Amino acid sequence: MVGNAGTSKSGPRKGSKNRKGTGMPAVVKNPDLQQDDLTAKAKEGDAEAFLALARFHSTFNPIPITRDLVLVSGLDEVTRQRLLGRLQRKEDTLLRPFPGVNMIFWGESWVQEALGKFLWKKRKGKLIPDEKFLERLWEATREGAILQLKIYRKAHVTPSAWVRVKFPHFDNLGLTDVQMLKIARAEGCRFEEGPFLAAVRRYRKEAGRPLRPSIT
Repeated sequence: MVGNAGTSKSGPRKGSKNRKGTGMPAVVKNPDLQQDDLTAKAKEGDAEAFLALARFHSTFNPIPITRDLVLVSGLDEVTRQRLLGRLQRKEDTLLRPFPGVNMIFWGESWVQEALGKFLWKKRKGKLIPDEKFLERLWEATREGAILQLKIYRKAHVTPSAWVRVKFPHFDNLGLTDVQMLKIARAEGCRFEEGPFLAAVRRYRKEAGRPLRPSIT
């Protein structure tokens, strides 16, 4: 898959160089957000963080991650190779008639444990399904899946829709705003830089993310 907007105390981040042999920009680490912060928050019971991750990993169409995105993600080598291997599976290339969550994400043990906690609440000493959370989870997966379907079918996608679904996850990985724009364009979205960065600024302000310089 993420207060008032402020200025980063860490100062501007340095620019990045292309990863050798990939043509993709190297990841610039976000000094204000640890790479696993979104996951850590979800593990601690932060429903918004969990929903942001579920939104990103939801899809009607083939898995919403490509080889280039894996290479630019900044993941460790073992995880990167595991993801690349999973991209070869037939089930990850099938068009689906209903929203589904990427099983690489869904199969993580911490996701299953966190989901088990989110799905239930206590009432009069008894555990009952948390219907409000379920409705939010279903809406998050629908929103993420619709975006991926539009991208897959090369339909019109607004910068705001792309940012809402994809920004929290890529920001968590340490990508800059401009690097995200390059990924969106690589997916086929014809975003102009100005409107895209404006959508990012609006999202950062609404979500309480600090505003930072956009570095390539």
